[in-house]
Formats: sequence, C-alpha cells, structure tokens
Amino acid sequence: AAAGRPARPAADDDAGDPAVDDDRRNKSNQAGRPGSPAAAQRDVTPDQALSADPRSTVQQQALDLVNQHRRRGGCGEVTVDRRLILAANRHASDMARRGYFAHEDLSGDRAGDRVEAAGYQWSRYGENIARGQESVFEVVDGWMHSPEHRENIMDCRLHQVGLGLAFAGDRTSYWVQDFATPQ
Repeated sequence: AAAGRPARPAADDDAGDPAVDDDRRNKSNQAGRPGSPAAAQRDVTPDQALSADPRSTVQQQALDLVNQHRRRGGCGEVTVDRRLILAANRHASDMARRGYFAHEDLSGDRAGDRVEAAGYQWSRYGENIARGQESVFEVVDGWMHSPEHRENIMDCRLHQVGLGLAFAGDRTSYWVQDFATPQ
C-alpha cells in the first residue's frame, strides 16, 4: 500500500498469484538475448536462486523486461544494484525458509529496513513480491497485471532495482523485486 495507507494482507492461499500488496516509502514525500520474451519464459531452477551477480541471467531477463515496460511508459531505465539484490535475496530466502509470504518479515522489518541493512541509503523505494511463478516472464507479467505492482515498476522516480529468488523445500519459488533511488 502507498505510504499512509494500511497494507492489504497478501493472499497466501494461492501460491500462483503475486502479492497484491506493495510497500513504498518516500523520505522526501527476441530469442537469444537474456531478456527476450522467449528466454525469459524458460523455467527458473533452484540453482539460479540467490545469485548476487547483476549480470546473472535471471537478473538480466528481469531487467530487460522491466525496462521494456518503463520505456513504453515514458520512464527512464533502471539499473541493477548489488545491494538491492542482496536485500531482495535475503527476504526471498527468509520467506522460503520460514514459510510466510509478506512484505513485513517475521521480525517486523519492512523493505526499507532491509534495503538499509544491505548498505543502501534510499530516498525512495518500492517492493514487489510473488510466489509460485516458474519463469521471469511469468513473474514480471503478473506484476504488470497487478495495479499495485505495476505502479512500482512504472514509478519513474525509482532508478535502481534488484531481484531476489529463493525456493522452499517443496520447490515453490519466492520472488522479491526491490526498487530504490539513492539519497
């Protein structure tokens, strides 16, 4: 939910739907290419989870898809930041390991807290979460079809991004996309 509005609970009974909650704060108030639709539609596997490399296939596929949408909407492109990957991976891993699905972790921390803990001093941030999607294309497409998630992706005031991906013991995927703008 936007700042000042209470967050709606995420639907935790349907693992195929992305969360319908977003978390946002503002301190100042073509096949072959990694991001091509064909490549991004390939299923991700547990060995692709938790990579901190901004050049990893999953990061680049998500980046390319997000930037395609942003360009069409008149926004500048976002770039990948390692600290945002770290924050996103930590949250995805925590949800997968501890069996919950929410923007607020079991310690009460929210995305801004996790982003700061990863060493990123933000002026603005947003977070998208999802679970159960099998490909980068599927998760980004789901976010783009959710008004709250789309708002984060299309927020021209957000300039950097990191994608987190982890798998639970039953192989359910947990996705976290953290956006931010530095101070």
